[in-house]
Amino acid sequence: MWFKKRNPNNEYLRFIKLVEDEYKKIDVSFEYRNYPISNENPKETPDHYSIFAYWVINKLKNEKNANILDVGNTKVANMILSIKNNVSALVLDKPTDDISHVNWIIKDVSEKLSFPTDHFDYFISPSTLHLIGQGRYKDKKNPFALVDFLKELNRVMKQGSKMYLLLPLGRDQLLYGFHFIYSFETINKIYFDWEIIDYMVDNEIKFGFKDKPLSNNRFDKNTDVSNFKLEQYKIIYLELRKK
Repeated sequence: MWFKKRNPNNEYLRFIKLVEDEYKKIDVSFEYRNYPISNENPKETPDHYSIFAYWVINKLKNEKNANILDVGNTKVANMILSIKNNVSALVLDKPTDDISHVNWIIKDVSEKLSFPTDHFDYFISPSTLHLIGQGRYKDKKNPFALVDFLKELNRVMKQGSKMYLLLPLGRDQLLYGFHFIYSFETINKIYFDWEIIDYMVDNEIKFGFKDKPLSNNRFDKNTDVSNFKLEQYKIIYLELRKK
């Protein structure tokens, strides 16, 4: 939010006089200040975290008492999911939360999971698994973090359970210290124990582009990144099922 200069003084005085006259009718008075003009965006286009949260919550809206494992989802999304389900969220630091039923667990995902085998019905992780092991959030630097985590994940997830991911879609690359970027083909290879059953590609959330032309629809299933350059990627939302 950017603040500009203050409103013209004559406009300000005229406005507060009308406010003052109106609220006198109900015996209410205010203190006044001519505040700098703010530049607000009324469009408020949902970002990819919000889209992912809605997408997942909508898919799970009829679930009750499901066991959900989360890594990296927004805190409010986990809180909403915990209204009807059992949510265990792996975090590097616990939020202040005295209202929800989320089980916040401080744990680096490079370490073995302490859950029993075949325990969870759903796994949720937006914009997280592609960056673990690189120390961005003071996690341990471990080049095998994702490989090791997926082995543990396969152990604790039930047969036929589902996974919801948000990942960067582009040419296969590692931006060391930041994150991996994957092609659709590579996502299939990495998550070989899982079958992609639904996905959508976000044409508005793009990174590394000077111009960001939109298609007719924000979301489609176009996974072609052959024209992308290094460091360019967009967002893909994925629903997978354990084979």
